Amino acid sequence: MNIISRRELLGRSKKEKVSGRNRVRYLAIAIPMIALAGVLFVYAFTVLPVTSSPAAMDYTFRLLIDVTNKQSNQVRAIAPAASIGEAGGSWMSTLYNNDSVDSSHYPVYMDSPSYACTPVCLIHVKSKIVHAYTLGDFFNVWGQPLSENNTIGIPASSGFVWSMCLGPDPSSASFSHLWGAQPLQSNIDITLYFYNPSGGLGCAPS
Repeated sequence: MNIISRRELLGRSKKEKVSGRNRVRYLAIAIPMIALAGVLFVYAFTVLPVTSSPAAMDYTFRLLIDVTNKQSNQVRAIAPAASIGEAGGSWMSTLYNNDSVDSSHYPVYMDSPSYACTPVCLIHVKSKIVHAYTLGDFFNVWGQPLSENNTIGIPASSGFVWSMCLGPDPSSASFSHLWGAQPLQSNIDITLYFYNPSGGLGCAPS
């Protein structure tokens, strides 16, 4: 039988107390260090430049969405409420995320409407691969419907219809029936127009 002396018990007790104090000391140092590392990680993620890849495609096009009133005597332009395909904005599709040149942009995106829409909106196509993007790709990342029957949640009804027009000049603009399949290209002008044809207004009216 082993007999443990009182001296040995006291020695063990002292060692356990010292070990406990050391653990507390280590935790007191480790916790702030872990917190600091977390802060530095967040800082690096939000402040430091986003890593980007070379762009194989980089161009812009213009989009105007016009809606007439019931009397067909007034036209108002509708702009998105926030940026599209950008971090912090509308980003409802992830289909082409891997084509992006950086993690903060979709390959088809629009900056804040406060300066991108005047009222014509300037849309960017910037991709690290060559791909035939369409107007439907932009509306998918925006999260809005696009068709002759319903665009941006406004359905065709009561004689009012949607039309898609191509070209910057209303007098020479042409109809397109491609809608979501409409190919995007550099400097193309696209007008989506909700109107009543009986009102006498043609494609892309001024």
